[in-house]
Amino acid sequence: MSQTSIQPVLIMIPLTNYLHKIVKFIAAFALLVMMGLTFADVNLRYWMGQPILGSNEMTEFLLGTIVFTGLVIVSGERSHIVVTLFEPMLQKAIPRVYKLLGLTTNLAGIIAVTYFITNYTVFMHGQGNETEIREWQWWWIGTLMSVLCFVSILMCVRSLKSPLPRFDGDAEIVAEISGNDAPESSNLGTKD
Repeated sequence: MSQTSIQPVLIMIPLTNYLHKIVKFIAAFALLVMMGLTFADVNLRYWMGQPILGSNEMTEFLLGTIVFTGLVIVSGERSHIVVTLFEPMLQKAIPRVYKLLGLTTNLAGIIAVTYFITNYTVFMHGQGNETEIREWQWWWIGTLMSVLCFVSILMCVRSLKSPLPRFDGDAEIVAEISGNDAPESSNLGTKD
């Protein structure tokens, strides 16, 4: 490999590792806030008859954040839900391109989702649509989703050569389950 082709790889790995940690924190924080909001809203509605004003809108924004941070995480870790109905047949028929076919199909899907969400966000911004109660601009969440989609594309490209480890305790869990030494980062559930 030439020096010029190594340089982007040396930048991309630390960048995606850093982004992965940030996105996991954002996902965990958004989930925590959504759980607290739902708990408070249900209890206030039941006991006091006073729900939190606009809690449904806040939950929608938080859910969008959680779903698209999840997209980034599974794209980097290659931990998507997999339907294995045709997997044995395809692995026998096209063993050399099977893995690449799955990864490029995933990348094409994420690019398509990014395109549609970005276009819809631009449309919503032009329309000036707001939520009914809080009067938040809908393009805010669309912009966040678009940014997370672009990060997901970056993670997907990175995972073509070097997927991120699934979670920090992965190797220890695999060793405990299998009863023998586990690799540094396992591919639990994958057939790479």
